[in-house]
Amino acid sequence: MAQPEISPLPPTLYPFESERRSLLQAVADDALEAIDLARWMSAHPELALEEQQTSARYRSYLQQRSFGVREALADMPTAFRAQWGNADAACRVALLAEMDALPEIGHACGHNLSGPASLLAAAALARVMPADVLQVVVIGSPAEEIGEGKRRLVEAGCFEGLDLAMMAHASDMRRSHRLFLGNRKYEFVYHGVAAHAAAYPEKGVNALDAAVTLYVSLGLLRQQLGPHVRIHAVFSDGGRAPNVIPERAALRVWVRALDMAELADAADRVRACADAAAVGSGSRLELIELPGCSPTMRPNAALADCYRRQLDYLGLEESEHAADQSIGSSDITHVSQVLPTIHPNFPIGQSLELHTRAFARAAASAQGEAGLLEAARALALTAQEVARSAELRDCIRRACA
Repeated sequence: MAQPEISPLPPTLYPFESERRSLLQAVADDALEAIDLARWMSAHPELALEEQQTSARYRSYLQQRSFGVREALADMPTAFRAQWGNADAACRVALLAEMDALPEIGHACGHNLSGPASLLAAAALARVMPADVLQVVVIGSPAEEIGEGKRRLVEAGCFEGLDLAMMAHASDMRRSHRLFLGNRKYEFVYHGVAAHAAAYPEKGVNALDAAVTLYVSLGLLRQQLGPHVRIHAVFSDGGRAPNVIPERAALRVWVRALDMAELADAADRVRACADAAAVGSGSRLELIELPGCSPTMRPNAALADCYRRQLDYLGLEESEHAADQSIGSSDITHVSQVLPTIHPNFPIGQSLELHTRAFARAAASAQGEAGLLEAARALALTAQEVARSAELRDCIRRACA
């Protein structure tokens, strides 16, 4: 593959234009190794908390570029923090490098692109920026697909002392500002009494009746909820034999919303439906709160606007997608609670849906690799502008107030 070229850019009065162009050249100079890493990840997907080889390759890439690395953070062997620049630099930026894949369908979320994009941007910044102006920190972030990695990193204090956090995510759209739904995850387990379904049905307490009642109730509840509330449910246990009254049945339920108050209200109403199903069936309800829950995304318009300016500079037009359109949940929302954070999208194809085989193929395509380079350029330029403007940093801080 030929070395990517830098497209001609319009003239500007920006005082650090030479530095900005040097950053783009540094991205181009280092692009092939980042793309090779993305290709290797596509061919060797690793699941959440099992990203040993991916993490090792990330760390090696950064160590070769003079980053100091601390490994096995937050009791996760594959998590790491790689740092370049002075501790008292004017600006301290975190670039998040996700790494895990999905069972059976591999990198159908594009972490093979977003992770190397953060590494490539970090390497360019370390090559070009003065160490007293910018400190670059790459946070190796495992287990995004189960909603756990960044929560544990935040709780372990891995983002303390930093000014902002960024990463970019593959999509079929380009947008600088993206929101996420907060979520609550439950397992509603009903306990009844087994009995012979034909000879002594009146002796049993049917736990499956309770689970079915809850499932139907959730379907009715949906129409009374706001447009940004989502409820998903699957049966995780429905009994074992038709001729035995089920003594155990379970429903796994996720509740999501864009607003924390709406999320809390919807979760309360779901639990009320679960309680009612237990009362009506005579079964006993066991409520299990599942791991991987997350708050809603705390937006930062000033930082998103800065990323948007880099897209304009690069001659890239945003898609006509609102920040709350086609969104799910992510553990990056935990980071947004403690730092100004953005999670923009870069396109790797058209009419794609996350977590599908088609998306995994797009993430391994030439268009996917072009998206990786776009993300690296825009992230690096965003960090550079923030580092060079104390006024912008103040705006970003105030946007979180």
